[in-house]
Amino acid sequence: MEYYRTEKGQIYADFAYRQLRIIDQYERMSIGEEKFEATLYVTVLQSLLTNCQEYVRSMGLEMSRAVRHSSIFSNDIESVGWGLRKNCWVENNYYRGGLKEKQDLGSFITRIRNSVSHPTEIDIKSEIISTGYTTIKDGSGTIKKFRFVDSDDIRNNRRRSYSERDVKNFLDEKLFPDEVNFIEEKGRFFPFINSKPFMRIAIIDLSVEELASLVKNLANYLAQPVQENWDGKTIKWLLAA
Repeated sequence: MEYYRTEKGQIYADFAYRQLRIIDQYERMSIGEEKFEATLYVTVLQSLLTNCQEYVRSMGLEMSRAVRHSSIFSNDIESVGWGLRKNCWVENNYYRGGLKEKQDLGSFITRIRNSVSHPTEIDIKSEIISTGYTTIKDGSGTIKKFRFVDSDDIRNNRRRSYSERDVKNFLDEKLFPDEVNFIEEKGRFFPFINSKPFMRIAIIDLSVEELASLVKNLANYLAQPVQENWDGKTIKWLLAA
């Protein structure tokens, strides 16, 4: 069946809706074989956040600060009702405009998008963790929890160095805490605080159940325009109970 198109001729809302339907159909399957729902959730999440990147932005994830303030993406992740808890944020020391990044739904989704879109070799036991995602093993033999890491200052589990021009841009845009000093080593610069290496990093842990809830709610949110005469505001669960 051909995709439903919105007023501007885009198919992304129906694409998100079909992803939601795929998850629903898979979860309803009664099969004796091993199921791979955890992998399906990551696959759908990556698909939504990469294939629909501009559409996600148009739905409010990367609005102007004033408009986003009144959108769902400005809320903390626990209050939006998507089955997430504040302690899913393990760490986040990113800065924007001299202020520590707000741990809202918009930042949460952005950090996960970077994690699944730019995965590198990742070692969660290392003190220096590269961007990417993996599972946290608990000895059960089944997937219980995923870890998503976004780290601009680390590549392949090594600290990134910067040019003098990079440092100027960082300072102009206030992307680091005020107490950070950039120390030169062999013509390159590294960020330090009180003589200790400083690295921007965001770490998010999601159980499989939390991941499922995030993916389904995000797909449902992005799919809202498939409703005829949608008012552009009201969020309705689109799948029949």
